[in-house]
Amino acid sequence: MFMWKQQGVRTLSVFFASLVSDFFKKKDIEYVIPVPPRPGKINEKGWDQIEELCKNLEFIFGFKILRILKRNSSDQQKKLDRESRLKTIGKAYSLKSKSEIAKEVKKIKVRGPKKVCVLDDVSTTGATLESCSALVKEVFDCEVVGVALFIVD
Repeated sequence: MFMWKQQGVRTLSVFFASLVSDFFKKKDIEYVIPVPPRPGKINEKGWDQIEELCKNLEFIFGFKILRILKRNSSDQQKKLDRESRLKTIGKAYSLKSKSEIAKEVKKIKVRGPKKVCVLDDVSTTGATLESCSALVKEVFDCEVVGVALFIVD
């Protein structure tokens, strides 16, 4: 995880995408909704791990990526303690506008998905996956699965 996220060893993205792809296939997941990065992260680091992972899932493994969430908060979750994370998480993410969501849905021809997956790189409290999953349920009447590559305590 350190090499991928902190040192920027981007070649690991294909490896992780392969692992995630195998899991998704076993669980019959066709649609993936990435947890968006905080504003400014891409400018600071030059890339976002989840976006790169999703591009690999899309173009190499054939999954459909729905970018329907947006990040409102620029605070780094990793710098907050557990209590602060749980207090702010409900405000940190929201759905994109109805027109942006409609464009995403039309682009990949979503027709009543049975199951979608909210994908994040790291989970500490589970609050991000829970919050984002609740937002997704406002758009799709289906099972929502939350997946994180790493769990940090």
